[in-house]
Amino acid sequence: MAIISKGKQRIINATVDVLKEYPIDQVSMRKIAQKAGVTTGSIYHHYKNKDELLFDVMKQTLHFTTRLYDTVKKDQHKEGQALLDEINSEVKSRLLKTEEQTLHIHFFSDVIKQKSVIKDKYQHNYKNMIDSTAELFTKALNIRNDEYQKSMAAILVAAMDGIAMQQALDVLPEDLNKLTDVFIDFFNESIPQFLKTYKK
Repeated sequence: MAIISKGKQRIINATVDVLKEYPIDQVSMRKIAQKAGVTTGSIYHHYKNKDELLFDVMKQTLHFTTRLYDTVKKDQHKEGQALLDEINSEVKSRLLKTEEQTLHIHFFSDVIKQKSVIKDKYQHNYKNMIDSTAELFTKALNIRNDEYQKSMAAILVAAMDGIAMQQALDVLPEDLNKLTDVFIDFFNESIPQFLKTYKK
């Protein structure tokens, strides 16, 4: 993943703040520029249009598995329990970001209703996230199960999005830390067991 400049990161952070206040169709480059304390020209220096910027926001705030997979590809020695601990840490971090989780659901529901370039990009990136998660299982669990690995990855990603939906509805238990620990323990025990049991 490319290193993001301070100026670009400032724009991304401002976009997240604006998205917390307005639905996507009311988010404008002008509002983002005001929030970031820059000109709209500064934003267009980094992004061709709003969709491109929104896609960057979505990738950075939620799709940690792709970033983690890129890191693993560069560092071939990262595997086993050390990698599993890192995955667990990233999962917990994402689940505890309540505002970003809620934002994800709003963003997702807005994107899925429209036919646009951002929907196509979102679909492609989501597929990559599932593929990356499946590959991470191989490195972290030392199990290769081509038949079921991707299915397990899709279930894990769907479960995280399900938690995000419950956060948006404000129906989760009060102790979110305990919930995330249970979530992580459940998948740490169930996924390896399933992949070993049904390995052909």
